[in-house]
Amino acid sequence: MIFQRSRLNEYKYKMKTLRTFRIVISLTLTVLLFFIFADYYRLIPQHLSSKLTYFQLIPSLLSFINYVSPEGTGFILIIILTLAAGRIYCSFICPLGFSQDFFIRLGNIFLKKKNSGYSKSHYIIFYSILFISVLTFFTSGTVIILWLDPFSIFGRFITYTASYPLIEVNNGLASFLIKKNVFSVHSLNIRPSIAGLAFSLSFFSLIMVLSFFRGRLYCNLICPAGAMLSIISKFSLFKIRINHENCIQCGKCERVCKSGCIDYNKSFVDTARCVACFNCISLCPNQSISMTLPAFFKKDKNRVPPDKNKGSAVISRLNFLAGLLLVPRILSPKDNNENVLYYQDPGKQKQYKRISYSSPPGSVSIELFNRRCTACSLCISACPTSVLQPAVLQYGLHGIMQPYMDFNTGFCNYDCTLCSDICPTDAIKKQTLAAKRTIQTGKSVFIIENCVTYTNGTDCGACSEHCPTKAVHMVPFKKSLVIPEVNTEICTGCGACEFACPVRPLKAIYVEGNEKHLTAKLPEVIEKTPVKDSEFPF
Repeated sequence: MIFQRSRLNEYKYKMKTLRTFRIVISLTLTVLLFFIFADYYRLIPQHLSSKLTYFQLIPSLLSFINYVSPEGTGFILIIILTLAAGRIYCSFICPLGFSQDFFIRLGNIFLKKKNSGYSKSHYIIFYSILFISVLTFFTSGTVIILWLDPFSIFGRFITYTASYPLIEVNNGLASFLIKKNVFSVHSLNIRPSIAGLAFSLSFFSLIMVLSFFRGRLYCNLICPAGAMLSIISKFSLFKIRINHENCIQCGKCERVCKSGCIDYNKSFVDTARCVACFNCISLCPNQSISMTLPAFFKKDKNRVPPDKNKGSAVISRLNFLAGLLLVPRILSPKDNNENVLYYQDPGKQKQYKRISYSSPPGSVSIELFNRRCTACSLCISACPTSVLQPAVLQYGLHGIMQPYMDFNTGFCNYDCTLCSDICPTDAIKKQTLAAKRTIQTGKSVFIIENCVTYTNGTDCGACSEHCPTKAVHMVPFKKSLVIPEVNTEICTGCGACEFACPVRPLKAIYVEGNEKHLTAKLPEVIEKTPVKDSEFPF
């Protein structure tokens, strides 16, 4: 008997170690992903960011579909892991899964009860959502996936909600250190997107509330990544199984199951819903539940004999589907009026309307970008000039939360490729700096009737001064005045001219986006004539 107890204690220690290992890995990956989205100083190396997003199922799969490359093969490793040991991804790798586990734990503490027990599966709904997501991807792109992808939901929440308190702390610390003549921390001039904040916070909060009360409801009813892995896990080699001959019917495994997939009365584990958290294995008092191959799953005579006193568990059923397609009726971010120099009478300004907004350089075209982007917001958090902002209706309903170039908040840096380097789905194709400089995402349009040089007879030229290619250059106007003129052949549509224009409410120059990106000519390089040496070189 002493030997049997010793084996039982050794088994419990190993299983608790397995659960601890899962928690440590999941916490580490989630924290690293958090800092990638909130890394405004770009301290994390690019290769590390790529490796972390490499193991995210849907971004990796979409990247492979869009462009077959080694960078997009992470989903293959996830499928291999699933075939080996079930839905390891859901508990070990998925950052939204870890976030749900945190709120499940809070629910168990504050509600003073464990999970409700075995619940009926809803595979018709679960797999229907997966089927609709796949079907719409091939017909309309990521219009459904961008709402439901767990990596994108987590990324949007960090980018638009969780990171802004960190920005305020950073700016407060920078202000304090400057007074002490310490300049190692600088202020971040980043303002939140109201649309992104409302959308991400409402969606993330809804999932966390469901987790607080109903465990992994989202993972086993709605998530397309979970549905895909659920199908694959039915064929996994190692599965969690209950040995009914040794089970003492205590019900602990059922009560701690966050997926509601264990029915201890029937010694049944629904492995398609199991997310491999190992809570049941670590808490089983009699080694009656384990993850094994079918051939090795048999009665062990050295196990502690069953106890006659049987526990009981409460069985509940999931009989509702939470509404998820929440479209916040909010306006796009308001115009930044901090640098307004010339406010004109709106009635006297020439009215115009932008027909098309600009998608990020490397996205090829707005149509392809809308089909491929999952709106994870990783490029938005990485953009050093904050020109990338979440769309509300700029692309239409099918492009909600996908990044577009908002030239009221910034401009596209001529010497930057960060968005293409960091995109995990290849919606923004990787570009060399030389290639990026020739991508024309749009063309500048000058409205002379709104220019202060035309209306007020005042010198300005802010648009030309900020143009990196001098596509906007100054030409003679009246007397000694000069006025802007646009050379659309070398214009890249970076928006530096629009961002710098001081006229409000309608600017005198704006960028009309290209539905399909074009190639801009490189500006001519004027060679400087060397000055001959003289007696007075100064």
